[in-house]
Amino acid sequence: MFKGLSIQGSDPISHLFYADDAVFLGEWSEENLVNLVRILDCFYLASGLKINLHKSKILGVGVPKEIVDQGASLIGCEVLSTPFTYLGVTVGDKMTRRSAWLNTVQKIKARLSKWKSKTLSVGGRVTLLKSVLGAVPLYTMSLYKAPKGVLHEMESLRSNFFKGVNQNDIKISWVAWDKVLASKKQGGLGISSMFALNRGLILKWVWRFLSQDGSIWSRVIKSIYGPYIDSHVDSFPSNWCSILREVKVLSAKGFDFFSHCKKKVGNGRNSRFWLDTWLLDKPFRVRFPRLFILEMDKTKSVAAKWDDPSFCSSFRRPVRDGIEKEQWLEMLSMLDTVMLSSSIDRWVCDLNGEGDFRVKDVRSSLDELFLPSMDVATRWVKFVPKKINVFAWRARLDRLPTRLNLIKRGVILDSDICPICNSSTEDSSHIFFHCDMAKSILRKISIWWDIPWRDCSSFTDWYTWFDTIRMPSKLKLMLEGVFFVAWWHIWVFRNRLIFDTLVPRRSEIHDEIISRSFSWCNSRCNRKFSWECWLKSPNLISL
Repeated sequence: MFKGLSIQGSDPISHLFYADDAVFLGEWSEENLVNLVRILDCFYLASGLKINLHKSKILGVGVPKEIVDQGASLIGCEVLSTPFTYLGVTVGDKMTRRSAWLNTVQKIKARLSKWKSKTLSVGGRVTLLKSVLGAVPLYTMSLYKAPKGVLHEMESLRSNFFKGVNQNDIKISWVAWDKVLASKKQGGLGISSMFALNRGLILKWVWRFLSQDGSIWSRVIKSIYGPYIDSHVDSFPSNWCSILREVKVLSAKGFDFFSHCKKKVGNGRNSRFWLDTWLLDKPFRVRFPRLFILEMDKTKSVAAKWDDPSFCSSFRRPVRDGIEKEQWLEMLSMLDTVMLSSSIDRWVCDLNGEGDFRVKDVRSSLDELFLPSMDVATRWVKFVPKKINVFAWRARLDRLPTRLNLIKRGVILDSDICPICNSSTEDSSHIFFHCDMAKSILRKISIWWDIPWRDCSSFTDWYTWFDTIRMPSKLKLMLEGVFFVAWWHIWVFRNRLIFDTLVPRRSEIHDEIISRSFSWCNSRCNRKFSWECWLKSPNLISL
């Protein structure tokens, strides 16, 4: 009906507002309902838009059911009962229960159909996890704190989709899911956790209240709980109190959100001298506790304090020697560096260099705090597909289903010998570096790129050698992608040798590496280059 129309006051109707096809009525009387019908008729006559009362519903807040039924009968509409869905968000349900999140979880399940997991490559699944699946529960998680059980179920769905299996299928998890969620700086794939997403979204409401964006929501919270967030109580069963309690929980676990929110002082009128963090990283009441005890007006603004030439006229007694004197001299030296201006005070968030609050910065901070961190960051090459990067990441972590790894996980095999050379135990180091075929391929790539080759025994040894190569950064990154493609082709050849009926040809691997890497690198590079240049002198390509 009327989206956003609000009518408040004691006469003729009190606390009445409309939202889409719903009418919310706070106080009721038969006279008010008659006036409501008249207002709807006036709206029709003024705008020409007729309201369909048969599609509308009325909800009584704190009104007995029989009175609401009587009002609905008088107006000619239906009764709306809680819980109900408004703009995709459940209203009136207890969101601490898992049953209230069934619809959200079901949406994720609907996106994770079996044919998608079977037909998409691992790179496609990573893309879908980051884009679509992260946006499915966004609206609900931006308002309510999701229970641990719901978050665990969501992560289980995402983990199974990443592995390419259904919920009831059994498949070896080669990499722990929390390591996959970790950022690339921490050695993961940067998918990020639902926990960090949920907490980052609800902390946005705290930031909106602190920054006083002038929205109706912040004005309502201010009128109910008070103008300053440090005086708000969190013991009531409300959504805002739930958010404040979660802020305290995160602070106890190592993420103090308020320490990242600071006041940038302009004229000093909207900043509290003792209570706000307006200079350095702590409020003055924490930095100078003995002086704060002497202050009689503890909510005094910075501008009001600046009007006092001595800064101590509001103290209940003069400053004494000892700790008080030391804190007093330290505070004066800090205030000498401050200059007030004519601009207004504003809040800044130091999670990024721009001073603005962004959910992704909170997500990154929480993931960095709670997710595991590996010693080496993930190497990511933009010139090759995601599936190649994910494969190289797994190979470096030794999380591929080599025969040695399968035996370690209880899989019964006839032999652990490499199927390519039939000479040594098959593990990641052997199949990519020690095997004769791998040595020959890597040596040919070095000759092709005109770089000195050195036999390596592991990925760590290879990256140590690779870092010594002198080459333009973009071209060196492309060369790293070529080695990623080479390892991927070696692994494909190994799988075809085991599972295919026709024996693959070793002589074709090097040519396939050259042609496939050219196709991928050329299509992902801003500056195109010719096949002849790629084939004869790739180290001279200008990027």
